[in-house]
Amino acid sequence: MTGEAACPTDEEVAAEWARRAERNGLARVMRASQPAELNAGTTGVTRGIVDEYLRLVAADLRRPVATALEVGCGVGRLTPTLATHADRVTAIDMTPQMLDNARRNCADLTNVDFMLARAEDITWQASMFDVGVSVWVLMHLLDDEQLAKVCTSLAESLRYLVLIEYSGAQIPVSRWSRLRTLEDYLAVLPGAQVLQERSLDYGGDASTAALIRFPDHA
Repeated sequence: MTGEAACPTDEEVAAEWARRAERNGLARVMRASQPAELNAGTTGVTRGIVDEYLRLVAADLRRPVATALEVGCGVGRLTPTLATHADRVTAIDMTPQMLDNARRNCADLTNVDFMLARAEDITWQASMFDVGVSVWVLMHLLDDEQLAKVCTSLAESLRYLVLIEYSGAQIPVSRWSRLRTLEDYLAVLPGAQVLQERSLDYGGDASTAALIRFPDHA
């Protein structure tokens, strides 16, 4: 990981995400500079990858997925995919306005609990989830110590993790994001074992998708 300028404060980050929640459509959780059709197409491809990996989790468990955690659910664009595969989904986000949008967008889903929370807080419930899904969320953790805290919490609370993160950008990312490699994330996910990995190209931006297992819990 390369050195960066001083990170924005927690208050500045909260204000930025509240501002983004006022955008229209998928621009609330994706690049506002991208055409709406690219955002929609990218979301469709991403849903397909999450769907595929959740099927693999069930196959590896040799039973249906009972519980799933969505980290940074945003406006709920991926929540229906999780709800299709899991008996119960806990969808968390740190921004109240995003959760309001997600509840409206997913009003017909009866097996989803939306919760105002940060990823590092999930261990307060002493919960163990079959699988967690984190898509373009950890890149917004700018401080390495905070990232390590979140990843440790995830590793302690999940049997499997579906992780999708940007690794390269055609247009430089803003001060609210940090590009990292899969190896960077694995270094702070104790006990992580990669089951599948693939590279993705979204309109010139590179992402990595990985299905990760935590053998101590599986």
